Amino acid sequence: MLVDKLKILAESLANSSSRAEVRISDHRRQVEEALNFRVAKASEISETEKGVAGEIAGLERQRDKLEAELMQVNISLKAARIRLNKHREERNHFDEANNQIILQLKMKEDELSRSIASCKVETDVVHVWIKFLEDTWIFQSSCAELKEKKTNDELEKYGNCFMKLIKHHLLACKEELRPSIHNIKTLADNLKFLNERSGMMLTAVDDVSKESRSRIEEYLEVERKIIIAFSVVDHMKERIYTDEVHVSRRDDPEVKDLFDAIEKLRGEFRSIDRPSSNLEPLKEKVNSSERPAKSSPHANSPKRKGTESPKSASATARHQSYSESKLSKFEAEFCDASSDWSSEDIVGWEFD
Repeated sequence: MLVDKLKILAESLANSSSRAEVRISDHRRQVEEALNFRVAKASEISETEKGVAGEIAGLERQRDKLEAELMQVNISLKAARIRLNKHREERNHFDEANNQIILQLKMKEDELSRSIASCKVETDVVHVWIKFLEDTWIFQSSCAELKEKKTNDELEKYGNCFMKLIKHHLLACKEELRPSIHNIKTLADNLKFLNERSGMMLTAVDDVSKESRSRIEEYLEVERKIIIAFSVVDHMKERIYTDEVHVSRRDDPEVKDLFDAIEKLRGEFRSIDRPSSNLEPLKEKVNSSERPAKSSPHANSPKRKGTESPKSASATARHQSYSESKLSKFEAEFCDASSDWSSEDIVGWEFD
């Protein structure tokens, strides 16, 4: 029993000692926390003390500064009062001088008022003249504008008429050239066929048969009309593309299409092989019967330099083979509006 009691006592003592150790550890922890809190609080208080001390020092510096500024303000106040008294004296002197100047200015103002009245009278007279001149200028300008507008309208009207006339003649040339080129192509083929059938060259007019003579005459007549038609077209083209009056109408698509169509016909005409061997005897007879007493001005003109293609040389030979009277006669028949073109201009033209 005693042993049991001792064991129980030992256990209670052990528990008491363990609880005491726990309390001791708790007390140590609380003491440590208290020390830490005291250190933190002390550092915080020291920081606060430093801030308050700095603030006090700043306020003291501000006090010294304000005292210095107050002293400066007092000095400035005294100086300002002295200047004020001086300015008051100067103002009194200025008022006296100003009154005298005002009296003088009033006298000058009266003089200027009288001068202004006379200037107003003169200004009224000048305005009357200005209005008269402006009305005159407006009237002259309106007359000039009406005249210019009328002139421009007439130029536009006659320009349109000119372009209509050009289109009309170009269309007529085109309609005339198309069957003529087809006809001359057929005649050239027929002459070539007759030449092959005869089996010999025609060296004199007497050797030409009646059928060949009629076809040759018809060929020459059609060729002459085609050449002069191309000459007329070239002259119209030169009028349109060289005269500055027709600059705004050069881009007319209808006129351009007509010129292009005629150029295609010119190419077809140049591509036709001319039966020169059949035509020379009869052409010489026609030229000898129609040649005037004096040679034409262009007969002795120098030949073009350089070599030409057979087709272009043939076309030039066709153009220069007719007399001036025939060309002028056909031109008058073909285009009455181009009566100012001379026969020398037509004969002198060459195809490129």
